[in-house]
Amino acid sequence: MADRVCIVTGGNSGIGFELCRGMAAEGFHVVMVSRGAERGQPALEKLQAEFGDSVEMMLCDMSDLTNIEKLHAEFTAKFDRLDVLLNNAGAMWGKRERTTQGHEMTFGVNHLGYFVMTETFLPLLKSTPNSRIVNTASEAHKVSWLKLDNLNWENRRYSQWRTYANSKLCNILFTRVLAQKLEGTGIITHCFHPGVVRTRFGSGSSGLMRLFWPAFRPFMIGSKRAAKTGVHLALSEDAGSTTGEYWSSSKRRRGNRHARNHDNAEQLWELTEGMLDE
Repeated sequence: MADRVCIVTGGNSGIGFELCRGMAAEGFHVVMVSRGAERGQPALEKLQAEFGDSVEMMLCDMSDLTNIEKLHAEFTAKFDRLDVLLNNAGAMWGKRERTTQGHEMTFGVNHLGYFVMTETFLPLLKSTPNSRIVNTASEAHKVSWLKLDNLNWENRRYSQWRTYANSKLCNILFTRVLAQKLEGTGIITHCFHPGVVRTRFGSGSSGLMRLFWPAFRPFMIGSKRAAKTGVHLALSEDAGSTTGEYWSSSKRRRGNRHARNHDNAEQLWELTEGMLDE
């Protein structure tokens, strides 16, 4: 059994790939979770060329939440501990799509995926001393227009930016309530803004976004720099002194007033549980 084990969802590209690299460099056994083998295998081979068998891949397409239980079964058949869960998998869809469970795709993958991953692996995290949960959020939450009575963006003109921004606000609100619910367990949880990153993100967008996104790429930061805050939250004593906070550039940030609304955070949690129980 490995001494320290972490999971990185969305680990085969962009920020997730660099999170895998950063954790492996710190001596962790890294389980890189990829949606599929076609993109996952080349990324795995690159990481194994650098770190050997300390990095491995497991598959999980979070557009179907039942896959998370299958991932859990595969993981627990091999490991009896989980030191760090890095919830990073997510994307922005250029048109309205639905998950297998019928949820709007961006909300379903970016928020419900984090929620179900965390709930599913929580017993293992609780049994591992000093474990941590790190969630990739975004400054995009500042342009969100979250309606708690319409989380699936029903009967509204679809907006790829709004649905993405809403999901990132959900990540922050989720982290705040999660920290409260984990009080006394020893588990630390935080979320972070990685920066505006030069990755494949945005390649699936449509309209003006698809037209102008390439023009902004020279002004974006690289994935390695973007992952630094996530690794900091996973490992540092500084991040271990508090819990439930929003970070950027390895520093604590306030987020906007919606991100600090605890009543909305608790209501989102209750609504999410209700949606998953349906």
